[in-house]
Amino acid sequence: MIAVPGFPKLHGGAPALNFVDTVDPRVGDAAEDFLTSPESLAAWAQHAGVARGVRVTGAAFRRAIDLREALYRVFLAVARGDRPAPADLTHVHDEHARAFASAQLAADGDAFRYDVPSTAGVDAILWPLLESAREVLAMPHRVKECPGEDCGWVFLDTSRNGTRRWCSMGSCGSREKMRRYRARVRG
Repeated sequence: MIAVPGFPKLHGGAPALNFVDTVDPRVGDAAEDFLTSPESLAAWAQHAGVARGVRVTGAAFRRAIDLREALYRVFLAVARGDRPAPADLTHVHDEHARAFASAQLAADGDAFRYDVPSTAGVDAILWPLLESAREVLAMPHRVKECPGEDCGWVFLDTSRNGTRRWCSMGSCGSREKMRRYRARVRG
């Protein structure tokens, strides 16, 4: 995975989780939101391989950010073993139905799939994210919250035995191991 300046690495394991992890960190007061404008959303969608050449309006951008936050609350509740708030589930459902209204059935080799063309605006970005969220929520036991002291990201644990602990061993895992090492050396 190549880091692109201006965007966080894609550690979520699924497009929907990468989308909600565009605020870093999710805990504490020093959060940086990587999606600050309609243009940044379109650029992130291209960076994440979700959609290309999408023009996003200001109102559509606000809609996407509202959805991102509802998805984050849903995934966080699932990761913690809690029930998501009904209002958040309704919001996600309504956005899924809205994006589906722009979908077209398209040939995909010998099979078919629903696709939303870039001319549909933000729905071309939201559709694959919502389809990803649907797939992730079908395996709730694999949704985890990074325990990093200054993280709070959610990710899909695709490890064979379901024991992945960190959003990224290279960042949060290494920092936590270093903290524990320093505490042992001092103590």
